[in-house]
Amino acid sequence: MSLYPQFAKPNTTEQASQLLSGLSTGAVIIAGGQEIMPSVNYGHLMPSVYVDINSLKDLVGINFENNELSIGALTVHRDIQNNELVKEHVPLLSYAAQWVGGGWQVHNRGTIGGNIVSMHPLYDIIPSLLILDAEVEIISAAGTNRVSISDLLNDTSHGLGSKSILSKIIIKPMSKSLGWAYEKLKITSGGYGSANSAAIVETKNSKIISLRVSVGAVSPLPVDISSSLSSLIGNEWNDSLNDIITSKCSSLFDDALSDQQGDDQWRRSMASVMAIRSIKAALKKIE
Repeated sequence: MSLYPQFAKPNTTEQASQLLSGLSTGAVIIAGGQEIMPSVNYGHLMPSVYVDINSLKDLVGINFENNELSIGALTVHRDIQNNELVKEHVPLLSYAAQWVGGGWQVHNRGTIGGNIVSMHPLYDIIPSLLILDAEVEIISAAGTNRVSISDLLNDTSHGLGSKSILSKIIIKPMSKSLGWAYEKLKITSGGYGSANSAAIVETKNSKIISLRVSVGAVSPLPVDISSSLSSLIGNEWNDSLNDIITSKCSSLFDDALSDQQGDDQWRRSMASVMAIRSIKAALKKIE
């Protein structure tokens, strides 16, 4: 057994899939490297084989067809921020990508696929994808599978990043009548969030008729809290709804994180604060 990790660079998605299926435990996929390399440098991750997928051009790019926006997994955050198709059809995602921490290097090298595969609790992309009902396409030796972001969060059997490849993200376009927002609470400019929230709201005659809200950076995974806020449907926004949101959120984050961004008790409190902020900001876009 080699003391040093091996390196492979397949030229096609098919080659990459076949290679991964034949490798033993310890292989990792590397693209932008913004998540993997810090873990390697700190000794938290020790791959035996790096599989570089940067040559897989079919995993790059943004297209709109069949009433779906398709974003290749190797598309970097900067492109998602600036792409006109993303701005037109899913402006919430374009805006959320602007909040990705780490500055120009991460924005220009970090990929949307890496952001998803890492499942890092403090990252900014998944909360918006959750309430956009986004799906992902996964390629493995068994074939191509399409699953929702929600299912992906709750199922660890896909082997993303080691045995299978996240190839693209698929999102239905947002209605122009919707209000949307992404709010992030952070200690330093460009840093990780202590809590964040994405919201999509639809109103009729000033009353809320549909509401999607997610909260991230509070628990180990982002949480879609929409169903817990169903009692807000049919109401005009007023400050009394703040208490309802606070009450509902208090029971949803028993597994709140504690780290340098904030302790668990404070984070649980911030979950409702950020949900309220995102809903209010989304409503303002409708006014």
